[in-house]
Amino acid sequence: MSERYKFVESFQKSLFERFKNGYQSWWPNFIFHYSDVQNIASILNSGKLYSREKACELGLMANDNADSEVIDKTQNEYLSFVRCYFGAKTPTQYRNEGILPKHEVKNGAHCPVPVFLLFDFVKLLAVEGVRFSSGNIAASNAKIYESVEDLKELEFDYIYDRGALPNDSYSRHILYCRHAEVLIPDELDVYDYLRYICVRSEAERETLLYRLEPNIKSRISKIIKVFTKDGIFYNNRLLVNSVTIGENANEVIMRFSNAERFEFDMRVIGEDRRTGRKYDKSKLWRVPPAVSFELQEPIGREGFYIRIEMNGYMVYENVIVPKTEGVF
Repeated sequence: MSERYKFVESFQKSLFERFKNGYQSWWPNFIFHYSDVQNIASILNSGKLYSREKACELGLMANDNADSEVIDKTQNEYLSFVRCYFGAKTPTQYRNEGILPKHEVKNGAHCPVPVFLLFDFVKLLAVEGVRFSSGNIAASNAKIYESVEDLKELEFDYIYDRGALPNDSYSRHILYCRHAEVLIPDELDVYDYLRYICVRSEAERETLLYRLEPNIKSRISKIIKVFTKDGIFYNNRLLVNSVTIGENANEVIMRFSNAERFEFDMRVIGEDRRTGRKYDKSKLWRVPPAVSFELQEPIGREGFYIRIEMNGYMVYENVIVPKTEGVF
């Protein structure tokens, strides 16, 4: 065990002693990274989490959920680092999490189906060459540290703070701290550090599993968790909660959470895996809590492929099958 590892382990214990209530009491277990489900599936299939620069170079960023204005302000040097956060529920996540109406998408910042990777705090920070910041690295006064002992310089009372902001100029500094980052040069071998994968609903878990390679799916399915408590997601915008087949197997039912009366371009693409019959339905919709459509014939045990898009973004994809009665 290296001296660096021992130091980080000791520092983690000090965080547990400082933060004993709420979700901040377990945050010191993890370093957080989130992105849209399509990007996360690509990461998990390859086993590599790349820097923004390298992901773009390799054509692996299926959905670019970053704010273009913020990226433009980030020093080019740090675009070659994998970027993670000390805490979840950052201000950036607040702006781009969930299915947004078109008028709310600013500078391309949109993460319709967010998935979190939770990495081991001690193991990751113990890696030689890993850096960390006191706050948002896009800020002009951002401090970047290379010595692990400088973890003591970080303001974790603000990094972990998610309460209401004060009505004074210091609120900007708190927002800066909430974006404190961990920076890994070039790329990260995900499975050396990954502990959990968190999604918001069973439908989003199904979408992630559908997009994984079979060997990867069998390897990690048990650590993919539907996380509905507070501490990772805001859960304040439209999301697909479940997609099921009706009792007579000739109806697909889509249920949503946080349904708002904003208009969405909704498209449902489907294929009956038994008959090969295809469906492609589009509608400008003020999304209600549940939407259904009938099929011309019952779905067989081969299942029904379905893809749901909202405003052109994929928000669900899977092959669903009718429930079958047990032997007893």
